[in-house]
Amino acid sequence: MDPFSLMGLARRPLLREEEIGLAYRKLAAKLHPDQVGGDAIRFKELGEALATLSDPARRLRALVNNTSNSSIPPEAADLFPQVATLLKEADDLLARKATASNPLTKAVLADPLRKLANDLNSVLATISDWHSGLETRLQALDEGWPGHDPKAVTDLADSFSYAIRWESQLRERKLSLECL
Repeated sequence: MDPFSLMGLARRPLLREEEIGLAYRKLAAKLHPDQVGGDAIRFKELGEALATLSDPARRLRALVNNTSNSSIPPEAADLFPQVATLLKEADDLLARKATASNPLTKAVLADPLRKLANDLNSVLATISDWHSGLETRLQALDEGWPGHDPKAVTDLADSFSYAIRWESQLRERKLSLECL
C-alpha cells in the first residue's frame, strides 16, 4: 500500500499537517465502516497511511521504499550514551521518589531531582536544536525533489526517528518530574 496514493497526496518529503488531515478526514468520511459503502479494510489502511505520512521518518522511508531497521546516525552517536544515562537516571530517581515514605527520604532526593530537571532541560534543548536542523534539511530536500540520493533520504529518516523518539521520552520524564 502506497500511503501517498491512498490519500491522494503528492509523493514529497514535506507535507503540511493540514493537508494530511484534510485528505484523511475526506476519505475517512467515505471509508468508515459505519458509513453506507464503507470499507473496514481500506479504513484501516487509511489509518496506517495517516500514521506514516504524519511521521517524517516513516514518510521519508515510504518515499524511498525503505522499511528496513534504522541505524544510529553519526549526529546521534554522541547523544546516545547521554540520553540513555539520563533516561535510566530519571526512571531510578522517579521510582525512588514514588516509594519514599518519610520526609527525610524525600528531602534527600530534592537535590538529585533538581539536577535531573536541569539535565533534562539541557539535553532537550540540544535535541530541539538538532530537530530544527533536521527540519531545515527536510525543507531543502523537498525543494530539490524529486532529485535525491536514497541513502541521504534514509539517513535523514533515521535522524528524525531518533530525534523524535528521544524528545518524546525525555519530555515524558520531564512531565513526570513536574507532576511530583
